[in-house]
Amino acid sequence: MRNTLILSGQIRDNEKDGLAPLDAVGKATVKRARPVILTALAAMLAFIPLTHSVFWGTLAYTLIGGTFAVMILTLVFLPALYAIWFKIRPTAGDGKAVPAMEPEPVAA
Repeated sequence: MRNTLILSGQIRDNEKDGLAPLDAVGKATVKRARPVILTALAAMLAFIPLTHSVFWGTLAYTLIGGTFAVMILTLVFLPALYAIWFKIRPTAGDGKAVPAMEPEPVAA
C-alpha cells in the first residue's frame, strides 16, 4: 500500500516539475522500481525461514506469493491504471494528440 502512495506521489511531483503526463508516469515508475523491488525482495527473503515450520509454513508461502504479486501489480498495473483513470494519452511534441495508425489501402 505504501509503495502505491509513494509512486502516485512521484507521478504528481514529476507533473509539477513540468514533465508531460505520460512521461511523468513512465519516469516515476522507473525511478521507484528499484526501491519497490528491493523492499519486496527483503520481505520475501525474511519469510523463507518460516517455510520450514509445520505451523507457519503455509502462511509464509502465502505471504511470499502475496508480496510478489503486489510488487508486480505496483510496477505494472498501477501506472496503467493511473494513465487510464486520468485519461493520459500520448502526445506529439506540439501538444496535439497522436493520430491512431490507419491501415494502408489495398490496391486491387
